[in-house]
Amino acid sequence: MKNVNELTESERYDYFIEQALGQNEIWLLQAQEGLYAMCEDDNGKQYIPVWPAKEFSDSYATGEWEGYQSEQMDLKEFIDWMQELRDDNIFIGVFPDDHMHAIPTDPIKLKKQLKSK
Repeated sequence: MKNVNELTESERYDYFIEQALGQNEIWLLQAQEGLYAMCEDDNGKQYIPVWPAKEFSDSYATGEWEGYQSEQMDLKEFIDWMQELRDDNIFIGVFPDDHMHAIPTDPIKLKKQLKSK
C-alpha cells in the first residue's frame, strides 16, 4: 500500500481505473445499508470516496468513519449509480491517499472512462 500512496495523482487515478476494470469491482466504506462514507471539500462539494481494493478502504475505517465496514460494489452497479449521484450533485473521490486527498471526479466522466475501456 505504501508504494501506491507515493504515486502521483494521475498515476493513482490510472491505477484505480485499471484495478476496477481488472477486478470488476470497487470498494466503499458503508455505515449501514445504503449509507456510505462521504467527505466535503472547503467549497462544500460532497464526495463519496472509492478505493480499488478492500485493504485500502479498510485502512480508512478510523476516526469519523470508525465502525464503517468496507463494502464491495460490482462495477456494473457502480456505473449504473453514476447518473443518480450526478443528479444529486455528489462527486466521486477516487482513491484517497494517506492524507485523505482524493481525486475529485464527476460521476459521468468516470462512468464514461470505465465503460470505454
